[in-house]
Amino acid sequence: MNLFMNDSRAQRLLIVGDIRGFPDTSVELLDVGRFEHCALQLADLSGRPGLRGDELHDHLFNEDGILRAVRALREIDGRPSVGIGFSAGGSALWQAVKAGLDLQALICVSSTRLRFETSPLHIPTMVAWAEFDPYRPTESWNDIVPGCCKTYTGRQHDFYRIDALTPKSSLLTDIAVFVEGRASCA
Repeated sequence: MNLFMNDSRAQRLLIVGDIRGFPDTSVELLDVGRFEHCALQLADLSGRPGLRGDELHDHLFNEDGILRAVRALREIDGRPSVGIGFSAGGSALWQAVKAGLDLQALICVSSTRLRFETSPLHIPTMVAWAEFDPYRPTESWNDIVPGCCKTYTGRQHDFYRIDALTPKSSLLTDIAVFVEGRASCA
């Protein structure tokens, strides 16, 4: 079953990057003709476009930056979308869905702050973790909260910086399979 319903409007991948600005707004993650890519940066969404790295992390999680990002995401037009967030970008998308952002599905890659979430979203969700990320949630969390969980063996937190740009990587293949609904998560 395809996650997308038939709709005359363009279908979109809403991509939110990490605190270091990955991916660049010009990157197209999935080479699937029916998707329009809309890549957004957390710094812009949080109202502090000049911040990167630890300063942006501090603004997001110790100030009001994540709330501003959630508000900005909720104001995005209502075209059918699947959200893909990297690290803190996935956390922002998850919180935006909880606050009313209408997505058809959500994929969060290395979004370790999700470990603080206690209940599933009302949409199909996939989370992806690096095996050696010390902040990833426990296996019991993975069994309860997300709809689908993938762990990439031998990888560190930022594995996605290479895998998301490598055609036919396991990460991109798993994302495509999930988005297209061709297989259940295993």
